[in-house]
Amino acid sequence: MTESAPEPRVAVIIRSCAWLGVLAHAGFMPLFWLSGYPVLALFNVLSVAIWVGAWLLNRRQHSTLAMWLVTAEVMAHAALAVTLLGWNSGFQFYLIPLVPFVMFNDRAGKKTVIGASIVVLAAFLLLHALAPSGTTLGAGLALFRYVNLVVPLCMLGLLSYYFRLASESVEQKMTEMAQTDPLTGLFNRRQMSLRLQEEVARYKRTGTDFSVIIADIDHFKSINDSYGHDVGDRVLGRVALLFAEALRGGDAVARWGGEEFLVLLPGAHISAAQDVAQRLRLAAEARLGDVEGLGAPLTVTFGVATFAATPSLERCLKAADEALYRGKAEGRNRVVSAPPQPG
Repeated sequence: MTESAPEPRVAVIIRSCAWLGVLAHAGFMPLFWLSGYPVLALFNVLSVAIWVGAWLLNRRQHSTLAMWLVTAEVMAHAALAVTLLGWNSGFQFYLIPLVPFVMFNDRAGKKTVIGASIVVLAAFLLLHALAPSGTTLGAGLALFRYVNLVVPLCMLGLLSYYFRLASESVEQKMTEMAQTDPLTGLFNRRQMSLRLQEEVARYKRTGTDFSVIIADIDHFKSINDSYGHDVGDRVLGRVALLFAEALRGGDAVARWGGEEFLVLLPGAHISAAQDVAQRLRLAAEARLGDVEGLGAPLTVTFGVATFAATPSLERCLKAADEALYRGKAEGRNRVVSAPPQPG
């Protein structure tokens, strides 16, 4: 089952702004008709239909076409209204939100959105030059001069809000990419190294022990050689998911390298760490039997060490690694603990 493509960013904007466009144009219709501008009233009937059409196109995943439809409508409406009512009517201000609106379309090319933004700016300047001077607005239309400031500002505010959300989303994804292993979704080696340093600093402040477990999938090379790297990758993902689900909230697990995983257990001494490793071993043996059609149970070997029993983080990790390889030499699918290290 493949993941669906992410929704275009501009689709969210159209879905959120469509109701504002429909309401604004529906409100203009009676005002223009009663004020003696039937052409503008009829044009706003068309405008409502265009905004509804854009909303429907957007729902059918034609968000870029919907964007261009809305852009053309806003420019045409501004041009007609300013031409008939003059610059003081304020209808030109609807052009301003078009620039960030078009720029927000992540599916359109850079040259396209920049070109469209230049056209909108040119239209704004052209309207200023061609708008009739000395046009006097009736009381009703004069009121809408202020509406024509408020509505574009609301649109700008909405666009700014979604720009903020998009920026936060990108920053979060970049942070996740810097911290996680792309295959398993676990912490990567760099992030786990930072977590280990934090635990060392906490130990020096408070004397609180912590333990590490290094786990290695048994016979993983033969799985890759016999079944291919795609199967090997799926095996890694299954083991990573099992570890992530079985650990406590304050624990951490990372893909340490290749088929190795490192588990950090804050506040755990050697006996508690042994219990955790044994629980993980039994869970792997029970839940990963004959995984991916391998025809044989999938097992994991664990090496355990406690920082309080070693003079440095490097010695602690080395002790866990040596314990792991003793477990491999003794037959695999077991938990081996490192003895206390001399200072």
